[in-house]
Amino acid sequence: MRKTQVKEIKKKIQLAKQSVADIEEPFKTKAFEVILSNLLKTTEGEKVRGIATHPIKVKTKGTKTLDQKIAELAKAANVDASKMKDIFEFEGDNVIFIGKVEGKEVEKQVKISECLLAAHKVVYGKTWVESSILCKALDDYGVGSLANLAKNLGKCSSDIRTKGKGRWKKYKLTQQGFENALALIKQLST
Repeated sequence: MRKTQVKEIKKKIQLAKQSVADIEEPFKTKAFEVILSNLLKTTEGEKVRGIATHPIKVKTKGTKTLDQKIAELAKAANVDASKMKDIFEFEGDNVIFIGKVEGKEVEKQVKISECLLAAHKVVYGKTWVESSILCKALDDYGVGSLANLAKNLGKCSSDIRTKGKGRWKKYKLTQQGFENALALIKQLST
């Protein structure tokens, strides 16, 4: 390989790194692979000789598999990892709550939201979760009265923090809320 080719490849790697700088894991690695793969193709659509343009699995020290992160959540809640399948289903970057929660609709909204926020925090590294994600998960679960979700979660300021307005509202757990969510996950696993 010529020095000019090496320089060109290094430039493309830097460009791919810059393109994914603001993306969070687990999506950052995949986005980097796709962008770099596309950059390494020549303008004629041919592959650069000697360089694989198919996605390459990159596993760094900080990258963990979905199963490992689910196990982390189970460990934090002091629950056997196999029990997590009775509470959540994980599909890509989507958390589906399937645990059995008792109480009024308002109580269900708060409890399920706390569990979902904890799962997003530990498994996907998302501290702030959009209201649309929570609404969809609650709707899929069958919880009603979602028009009052913001009001109901707002009453739990010791457990849940909010930012933004309207459809762009986001939620995160306080430390106390996180601990309460883990306790609820443990309770649901029995």
